[in-house]
Amino acid sequence: MSTSELSGSWTYRSFNPAFVTGNQTPQEDSLILADGVVLTLRTAADPTALEGTIDWEGGGLDLNGTVLRGVGDEPVGFDIVGTGRPNTPTAGWEYHYHGHQTWYWPDGVFVQRPTLVGSVFRARTHNGNPPRSPAGYVASFIAVKPQQVNRTSPYDLTGSWTYLSFHNNPAYPYLTAPPIEKIFEPKFDDPSVGYHGLILQETVFKLEPTSCGTMRGTIEWPGGVLDIEGEVPAKVPQWFTFRGVGRPGTATDGWDFRYDGHLTRNWRNGVQQRPALVGSFICFKPHDLSPYGFVYPFIAVKQP
Repeated sequence: MSTSELSGSWTYRSFNPAFVTGNQTPQEDSLILADGVVLTLRTAADPTALEGTIDWEGGGLDLNGTVLRGVGDEPVGFDIVGTGRPNTPTAGWEYHYHGHQTWYWPDGVFVQRPTLVGSVFRARTHNGNPPRSPAGYVASFIAVKPQQVNRTSPYDLTGSWTYLSFHNNPAYPYLTAPPIEKIFEPKFDDPSVGYHGLILQETVFKLEPTSCGTMRGTIEWPGGVLDIEGEVPAKVPQWFTFRGVGRPGTATDGWDFRYDGHLTRNWRNGVQQRPALVGSFICFKPHDLSPYGFVYPFIAVKQP
């Protein structure tokens, strides 16, 4: 991937990782495609294979796929096919999932949990005539393990994950972005607490290439801005890392965040899909709105 693929403006959304059940605001309904879904994965007899289920009230899919082992410090990825169950409402359904486990930040504290991020492709049309769910639709997703991370244990893909998928819509589901003074609520470890439910913050990424393998830009929201510098490692296609720092003399002076993620797959035969960045970020320096070490997953959808 060249840095030019990351250039341009992206609508960015970060998510409260402690919030793993249900919507808390009506506005989220315009963004969330599927919620209240339990993703369960387990390794098969072949250590490179995955199997499991994805279940929701009234339906479910059976999963079979492949583990994409990371090289060195690269996170583990996966390719999974979900198929409907015979003689159930999902008979004939087929969805393909591609993603990876977010980076485990060694200094992350408090709300860091294992998180899967990626995109899902509807391979077959289903439900009705004319179809309500046409083949080719692509959405982004996040799946969060409900339990807290054991810092002494490595990440893996096994176990149950709370799954959320999202319409790839760059428009805000709010009339305005959530106010900056509420984006880092100290009680986010309590799922019953949260001013914006799932959505923690909405901003705009603006990225541009600078030289071979590097990029720069800004993260902007009403009343604040971070300046970005980062790189796209040549040995890891579609991957990026960057640092966002506050501007001296402004409300963000002294802020320091580190971001790690990747560009989601461009699904062959996908329709109405947009480029999306998915990953996680860590607060690297404490300030009055965010303690040191807090980790959050994010999605950024490229604007037209």
